[in-house]
Amino acid sequence: MQEKECLKNSKKQRLNTIVRIISENSVETQGQLTKYLISEGFDVTQATVSRDIKELRLIKIADRGDKYRYALPGKESNVDIRTRYTAVLTHAVITIQNASNLVVVKTIPGSAQGCAMAIETLDFDRVVGVIAGDDTVFIAMNNEKEAAAFAKTLMECVN
Repeated sequence: MQEKECLKNSKKQRLNTIVRIISENSVETQGQLTKYLISEGFDVTQATVSRDIKELRLIKIADRGDKYRYALPGKESNVDIRTRYTAVLTHAVITIQNASNLVVVKTIPGSAQGCAMAIETLDFDRVVGVIAGDDTVFIAMNNEKEAAAFAKTLMECVN
């Protein structure tokens, strides 16, 4: 147990975890990031997180609406990011089908969360919510008609 605690308190592990957290979640504040780290077993204060943000040179980018979230700096344009996320979907999706107001996407094992992130980042219209497991993504739509239309749009995106 001490070895695990030691690992959780190493700076390198903490910085790697911060990169993963901001890649998987929309983190708007240092306080939110601090809470994520604490929930993952790190013993940190907001001041430590502030120093880590500076060291990683994190930037704030526009998220949905008028909110901003932390991201890694990069020279990629929005078009490049869209192309990369579309490629994630193209390479990982096995099947897409709608069931009532849900769209169910089966992926290769271990790829569902990446596909869910791609779907959320590509900001498709009328998506109510996205949940991912290991190899399945559930996308909630408002009704059956929207689910059928979205399934068709997603199939065109991945083919």
